[in-house]
Amino acid sequence: MITLGSPYNLEESKQANRTQMLTDMIRMKKRLPVNLTVYSVAGSESYTSDGIVPLASVDAGKYIFQNQVKHYTMITLSGNNAEHSDLPQNQETIDLIKQDLLIKNQRPALRP
Repeated sequence: MITLGSPYNLEESKQANRTQMLTDMIRMKKRLPVNLTVYSVAGSESYTSDGIVPLASVDAGKYIFQNQVKHYTMITLSGNNAEHSDLPQNQETIDLIKQDLLIKNQRPALRP
């Protein structure tokens, strides 16, 4: 699973101030598949936000995914095309999707 600029803690920029939505997702995290790999991509226009979603809100995803899914990685993109609405067209995002979803799924399965 790849998420782009997901506001796990809505517009809240302080992780200590957990929204009800984040609290609910943390409480329900045991329902996530343990074999899931998650990449959470954040944009950084100003080192604190992608222009819409605070970086701390995207980072709050760690409370949902760490120690619950097989792999959890948060990646922060900065520079050109790192604003919230640019993330789907950002070349680094596209490369990540190609590398970790498309190429991996084209490999033949190993036989036992």
